[in-house]
Amino acid sequence: MEGPVEEELIFTRVRTAWGLNRSGPVVRDRIQWALRSLARQGKIVRTGTAYDRPGRAITCMRTPTPECNRKAGLVPATERRFALRRVVDEGPGTHREDLMREAARLFGWTRIGPDIRRALTADIDALITEGHVVETEGGIMPVSDE
Repeated sequence: MEGPVEEELIFTRVRTAWGLNRSGPVVRDRIQWALRSLARQGKIVRTGTAYDRPGRAITCMRTPTPECNRKAGLVPATERRFALRRVVDEGPGTHREDLMREAARLFGWTRIGPDIRRALTADIDALITEGHVVETEGGIMPVSDE
């Protein structure tokens, strides 16, 4: 229901549900086996390091709550890219640094450390490569659907 969910977060959720203090190699292996099995059955799909239901389109991003404040590595790339596109759509011509700062704010990240910078830079580059946005001297712009 929560998807997409990063594999690392799945390990934590299952470990917690099973009452384990940590996810050792055996536990991780069993969880990965179950995930692969579900993917083979078509019940879930893997995109990068995240899992989701088949055919689900990302239509929103999950903002942090006191109970769930996710680090950059626990936010699937598809969700970060959705947030980046939303910022670009709302403010065309946003420069890369401002875009990263605004997207980080949406996820509750108050500073852009190396992990966040690396993830958001890769996401912006992927959006450009995939033709969703373009980077010009005037900033990053949405690609028109014409």
